[in-house]
Amino acid sequence: MESVTWQTIELPQSAQLADARRQAHNAVHWLARIANSYIAPGDDNSHVAINWDDKAGALRTQSFSDNLNVELRIAQLQLQFCENGQPVPHILSFEERTPAHVEAWILVELLHRGVERTSFTKELPYPAADLMLGDSEEHAPGDYIEELASLDGWLRNGAAVCSALRHDLRDEAANGVKDDPLTLWPQTFQLGIELPLPVGSGAPTLRVGISAGDNLRPEPFFFVGTPAQTIAGDFAPDSILSSRRILEQNLTSDDVINFLKDGIASQRKRLAG
Repeated sequence: MESVTWQTIELPQSAQLADARRQAHNAVHWLARIANSYIAPGDDNSHVAINWDDKAGALRTQSFSDNLNVELRIAQLQLQFCENGQPVPHILSFEERTPAHVEAWILVELLHRGVERTSFTKELPYPAADLMLGDSEEHAPGDYIEELASLDGWLRNGAAVCSALRHDLRDEAANGVKDDPLTLWPQTFQLGIELPLPVGSGAPTLRVGISAGDNLRPEPFFFVGTPAQTIAGDFAPDSILSSRRILEQNLTSDDVINFLKDGIASQRKRLAG
């Protein structure tokens, strides 16, 4: 089994964590807007899927317009353009920034790089709840330092677990597991890997990873589910493992990996009919 860098991360109060997640999720939506504006549409909104940069511990759009990316760091809630994979000067901190200010910053950065600004759209290719819009509301990451650090830490834990799980699955069988960067699905704020299922199964793929939390589960949790289940938040009870349970039962990264392996096996059996 591949070694895993695992952190024990305490969980702040659920209400505060949910508020911080809303701030972070709205920041993630800006990455999706940029991708939706400049990357050709793909099946199931694959063009807005966001890559996890393990070295930087950050989220990055796929490349667009001559090898540009935009990077988001969750703990600091900062945006930064990257050229040829390298971050460039002029960081946007979300502190006291409204959505209108974020949009203006993006448009200026696009202009500086010769990217057609009229192609930029704030439209998202998926439904999104709790959006921050216009000049009516400011981001306030300074009010959620502990909570954003916790979310960032759990995403890092999730990335480490998913990388090790992918390594194990690739070694165990020739099952089509790809060595692509880990994916963050922006609609649901979930980070993980996607596994192909046999033809005739009840779904084309399984998603396995960590969620930053949702309206039903305010704290981060690991999951196994079909794309439809992950979007709806409708998971089988034996397919989710909460961060709270991990802490209370003092579970290790190996325990989490084994839980996910069991969940994959159970889901494959269910979907095989």
